[in-house]
Amino acid sequence: MSEDPENREAVDDTLEDAFGVNLRALRTLADLVIRPNAVFKSYAANDRVTYTPSIRLFVGLIAVQILISVIWGGYGGILLSQWQQPNVNVEALESLFGAPLEVVAEHYGNAAPFLHATVVGLFTALSAFLVGAFNRSLGWVARLNITFAVLSGGTIVGLLVMIIAALTDNLASISWAPFIIFFAYWLFFVRGAPGVLAESRKGAVLKGALFSVVTMLYVMLAGLVMALIAFIYAWFMIQNSGGA
Repeated sequence: MSEDPENREAVDDTLEDAFGVNLRALRTLADLVIRPNAVFKSYAANDRVTYTPSIRLFVGLIAVQILISVIWGGYGGILLSQWQQPNVNVEALESLFGAPLEVVAEHYGNAAPFLHATVVGLFTALSAFLVGAFNRSLGWVARLNITFAVLSGGTIVGLLVMIIAALTDNLASISWAPFIIFFAYWLFFVRGAPGVLAESRKGAVLKGALFSVVTMLYVMLAGLVMALIAFIYAWFMIQNSGGA
């Protein structure tokens, strides 16, 4: 006999209240990794009980990513380490902002975490239009959930890259992250698409490649916009503080 969805949801809510753990979110993460096709089909059927909405999952994973970045001093620390490379013209940058790089990185690091989930989420949500083109019968909620399911899969892989970089104390290894995440998008799409976004394995492979290329373009564009806004914020903060 199948479990009553309402009873299952009530149990999850009770455990979440008691222990602060959302078991449905953990189950969604596990199934997204182990059997993404089941997750895709659930979202396509507008099942609101079995799995956590993937947008919520994506935002939660971004929050964990931000916490892990604290190992390197947050977004500001990561930026500062990139600026300390031999080919960076430190004097030109300090002249542009009118302050030492440490001050610029500090203000940048204060703004970037708040921008990350919002800007990246807004840009990558545009991939839902492509998902809709693959299956026009899907409603917009289903399209967004499937889109952010793939994005969440890529974010999980991105988190693993960050953890490995932290354990090996090798920040330079993050430079490979875009290629790894691109492959992760493709793999999660291909494994989840059959019967939902593609009727054949070949179709899933080809559509997955297109989805991954388009989504990575959105991610890179979002990164540029996020960085621009954070740098503008840093510049204004420095000017208002007299360059201190």
